[in-house]
Amino acid sequence: MEITTYYTEPTAPATFTVQDVIKLALSENETVRTQTVDKLRSGSPEQVVTGIVTTMFPTMEVINKTIKAGANMIIAHETPFFNNNDETEWLKDDDVYKYKRDLLEKNKIAIWRFHDHWHGHRPDGIIYGCLLKMGWEKFYKTEDRQLLTLPQPEKLSSIVARLKKALDIPSIRLVGNMDAEIKTVFFCLGFTGIGNISKLKPDLVINGETRETENTEQIRDGLSMGEKTNLLTLSHSVSEEPGMVYCAQWIAPKVPGVKVTSIPSGTPFQYL
Repeated sequence: MEITTYYTEPTAPATFTVQDVIKLALSENETVRTQTVDKLRSGSPEQVVTGIVTTMFPTMEVINKTIKAGANMIIAHETPFFNNNDETEWLKDDDVYKYKRDLLEKNKIAIWRFHDHWHGHRPDGIIYGCLLKMGWEKFYKTEDRQLLTLPQPEKLSSIVARLKKALDIPSIRLVGNMDAEIKTVFFCLGFTGIGNISKLKPDLVINGETRETENTEQIRDGLSMGEKTNLLTLSHSVSEEPGMVYCAQWIAPKVPGVKVTSIPSGTPFQYL
């Protein structure tokens, strides 16, 4: 995915602190959680924002591109410190952690996690971003959350081609039949359980990653006995990155005068 910058012309001079941006990002959520990973992981809430970067994982590469762009705030969906709760005590002697922390402190880069509340947004920001890339956003119903019903069945082979083109990825893992006709699609992007397949019985599950001993095997066995649910696995970063591209587009009008740039972290894998 390409780097994309969004900018809204201000009607009057204004500055925004990191805390201002956080409040604006949370302003459309019905409930602001107290128990959440959506916290400031580096930088200061009082620092004035010179530019915002949205990304999936705030990798070292993304941080360096943020510095080069003259921005000092990263809105990241996932952890900078290699565990969901961003605990760092276990990393205190780790060279990679220390290098990354020093890079952030030296350049006064604020990283704020936008995970729980972006999923809790209506529509779910991650799913909606993926749907925008696929051209399926008009079929989304907020009340159905993760389940999408297509107006007409589409062959699984066509959906695979659509995903590969939309997400610019060379391969997708499949458990299923490329000739299957798909009408109901269940999205569980990122790292997550797939949910109650037995109850929903969707034609297709699109996920990022899951434990392969669990739902993956359930789907495989189900297909063997005549069930219709197929599975496409994209990988964690690839599946959720479009939601952070959409995040940049969504938040830019809320911070007029500030450049908001989507810098994808991309897949960590090489496909051989």
